[in-house]
Amino acid sequence: MSEAPLVSMNYPVMCYSRSTRPGIQGDSDVPFHKHDGFEFYLFLNGSVSFFVGESVYSPVRGDLFIISPEVEHRAISRGPQQYDRFIINLRRDRIREFAALDPELMQSFGQENANQVRKLHLGAEDLDGYCRIAEQLSSAVYLRKPCDDLLVDAFLTEVLVLLSRRLAGSREAENPGAAPDLVAEVKNYIFEHLTEQIALDDLAQKFFFNGKYISATFKKYTGMTLRSYILEQRIMLAKRLLREGSNVSEACENSGFLDYTNFIRSFTRIVGMSPGKYSRCARAGAFGKF
Repeated sequence: MSEAPLVSMNYPVMCYSRSTRPGIQGDSDVPFHKHDGFEFYLFLNGSVSFFVGESVYSPVRGDLFIISPEVEHRAISRGPQQYDRFIINLRRDRIREFAALDPELMQSFGQENANQVRKLHLGAEDLDGYCRIAEQLSSAVYLRKPCDDLLVDAFLTEVLVLLSRRLAGSREAENPGAAPDLVAEVKNYIFEHLTEQIALDDLAQKFFFNGKYISATFKKYTGMTLRSYILEQRIMLAKRLLREGSNVSEACENSGFLDYTNFIRSFTRIVGMSPGKYSRCARAGAFGKF
């Protein structure tokens, strides 16, 4: 069964700000994915639909999501504004080390296998403090000057304490729009039949709904058409096959594409490089464990 890509981490902490310029939306943005550690996602600017598990959120500036390991998520930019966010990824073994020093920490963030997301809103003062610490953490993570590992621990401790205290005092209730079971069932069907030809009539017969209703419901709760979602998942599968040593023809055939020319064109448009170049970069180790 194919599934959303799992992003693994070599270094225990990743911390970075990211901006997506206007016009980069939908298919051109980051696909559905999940991590083997926690993600702290802070929304700063723009207009997005943020899909986490089977829920969808419309975040505002200062909204921060703590996403447990293995939870599938994706944000899609919806408006003309630049989309800005600050992301911290923390490997699960690293947060266990902090939790061993203070057990209340893990109680604040929830169990690592809880398949959940916690949401809180940072006011102006907390937001400024969090961004200041996160920027220092980002510099320490990526510059790696002498003794920066100590600074990483210090800044990360500040982040965790700030969030833990905010979570402990939070009474916020969030009611995201939960996607209907139909969307999850369609996604599972696509994963299981990804290398086969999937027609709307097949989905209608499988789930006993009108094909147009299935298509409209899927678009409403995922932000993508069925065709775009299937294409994206096939490209993700093709990337994995190329990283594992398949040649371009094998990756095309074994990821559900019937037409080689269409595969080359689609892969290049979505990934930003041809399958051949991607394969060469993978052999050279350019992508690490991703």
